[in-house]
Amino acid sequence: MSASCRRAMWSQFLGFGMDAYDMAMVVVLAPVLAKTFGAPGLSSAGRFLMVAMLYAATAAARPLGALLFGHLADRWGRRSLLIVTMAGVGVLSAACAFVPSPARIGLTAAFTLFMALRVVMGCFFGGEYAVGHAFAIEHAPAARRGAVGGFIQSGFPLGYAAASFMVLGASLLMGEQAMQDYGWRLMFATGIAPVAFALYIRKSLDESPVFAAAQSRDPAAAPPLLAVLRPPALRPFLQVFAFMTGLFLTDYAVYQFLPAILQGPGKFDLVRYTFIYGFALLCAFVGYNLYGRLSDRWGRRKMTMWYCLGVALLGVPLYKLLIYAASTRSLGLALAAAVMAAGFKLAWGIVPAYLSEMFPTRTRSCGVGLGYSAGALVGGGCIVPLVGLLHSLPAVTAIEGGQELWLSASCALTLGAVITFLSLLGSPETKDVDLKSPPL
Repeated sequence: MSASCRRAMWSQFLGFGMDAYDMAMVVVLAPVLAKTFGAPGLSSAGRFLMVAMLYAATAAARPLGALLFGHLADRWGRRSLLIVTMAGVGVLSAACAFVPSPARIGLTAAFTLFMALRVVMGCFFGGEYAVGHAFAIEHAPAARRGAVGGFIQSGFPLGYAAASFMVLGASLLMGEQAMQDYGWRLMFATGIAPVAFALYIRKSLDESPVFAAAQSRDPAAAPPLLAVLRPPALRPFLQVFAFMTGLFLTDYAVYQFLPAILQGPGKFDLVRYTFIYGFALLCAFVGYNLYGRLSDRWGRRKMTMWYCLGVALLGVPLYKLLIYAASTRSLGLALAAAVMAAGFKLAWGIVPAYLSEMFPTRTRSCGVGLGYSAGALVGGGCIVPLVGLLHSLPAVTAIEGGQELWLSASCALTLGAVITFLSLLGSPETKDVDLKSPPL
């Protein structure tokens, strides 16, 4: 790979890792944030919902940022927008760390300000992956696009793991009261360091050669957003939307219900649970890279269809293993289940390459951002009500015993694998397409 490809690859790896790091901070610091911004008389459930609103607000703003920055990147170029998105992330990270305390400006004002900062942060993160994924893949050699994409995507589980271990280490060193008083601010402030490094790299990047060539051929291209939502780009967009919906449904079915299965009375304590969860994320980091590399040899479509069949067959055994490991407090079995759970995320290793290969250059950032975001909204947004609906079925409740949601979650996971499989039936193999010309 050329030096410019390596810089683009590392730039997006750091940017996407920072996305995960920031989102994980809200999840891992949930007990602390609930006490900081929750009203004194609010129930524990109400406090939890307030923190959930912070996470949801960041996630819900991503599509807006993906549309805005993706549209501008397809019209003006990738490089300058990448600097803007990362600079915005840095400013917002610092702002989250220094938001005035409720004691100073009032509880409602402090929570509203923090929520507003999270919304703007979500917009910048939406633009980050919409622009950055396309930019890095356009720099990659054709035969290495899967490997580059797998490395980029692996920044997400590594960022999540880093945030988990950072909060765990700080909590052990500082103590619960210090984390409540000022430690949570330090945790958000730590995100500024990788942002500064990513900005340093991005200042030396060249514009995408693929975009530059397309712009010289067609300087007055149609508005990217309109072009994505009408033929011929509409068909690949719908395929990407279905593909990402299935992946998000599968992903959330595992990692959103892992805490409830592994942690609690008679199960693992917080320290051991955090170790298991972090270990699973580190396994996913390795798996993304391996899957992306193999897809360059065997093809994105065929590999992922086999992956979907494997997930559908092994979903129930995975949850049974997790429950048994938690009930017996067997760390060895839990780590084995963590490796298995990480294997259920492998297909994410092709996402940057596959999504970028599905769209023409002048609609690539917009198509990647909109397809990814739409899948996240539907797949991620419906997981909780879907699991709740499945759990309410008498046959499922009888098996689950009204307590653990393992069968409900495994059914949702299987449904996600089926949706991803079906989306690939109408999709061509993309690993050998020429990014300089419309692939479809």
